[in-house]
Amino acid sequence: MQAINFIAHRGWRQHYPENTYIALEQALAAGALNIELDIQLSADAVPFVFHDPNLARMCGTDGLIWEFTAKELLTLHASEAGRLGDKFANNPMCPLADIVDLLNAYPAANAYVEIKAESLCQFGTATVVDAVINILRPIADRCLLISFELDALIYAQHEGWQRFAAVFDYWPDWQLATLAALKPEVVFCDKHCVPIDADLRRLPWPVLVYEIGTLQEAKDWFARGAVAVETFLVGEMLSDFNITVDFAADSA
Repeated sequence: MQAINFIAHRGWRQHYPENTYIALEQALAAGALNIELDIQLSADAVPFVFHDPNLARMCGTDGLIWEFTAKELLTLHASEAGRLGDKFANNPMCPLADIVDLLNAYPAANAYVEIKAESLCQFGTATVVDAVINILRPIADRCLLISFELDALIYAQHEGWQRFAAVFDYWPDWQLATLAALKPEVVFCDKHCVPIDADLRRLPWPVLVYEIGTLQEAKDWFARGAVAVETFLVGEMLSDFNITVDFAADSA
């Protein structure tokens, strides 16, 4: 296995507040070549790296993310205190624009950028997708858009976006016309929805399985044909597989 076969789910979430700059940067510093992050929009349609529509779990603040402007969100702290205590009490929220700078600092890395259904419902497909791809264009060759909402990805495809990865939390219909039109590079599947007898090598699209937490579990999925696994423990997983990445050499 190589580093490319592992994806840092919401960054290195095991040790840092998920979907924040520090979680994503530390995942890359640990050797991850792939990071995954989620996108919700602010009231003024600015994309932020954030999973939940509600701010309570991450920020300890009542309200929905799209009820706050970008300027207001930047005054909040994404500390995930319920899980991590006060260790990251002053940790800021992360605008998507910051990820462009981060990936420029790690030119060997890729990002899987998930457009969340809640913001698509709140703002409409065009508003959300346009806001995301306009920010990511400088690093478009290293960003794969993903979403449970395939129509959003098809819209991005019509707007000229090139790289995609569909995502499912149920066993998908592999003959789905939208999926065939999208031609994803990989399909994300929840490990719990994959039939026990499924041979992933026989499917029409490469399959990436989430959420994987142990060395043995990862080995089992690779043996079943998964091309990659997504994990909250990317640093530990890379260490368990004795994988190291020399970013200095990659950028030389």
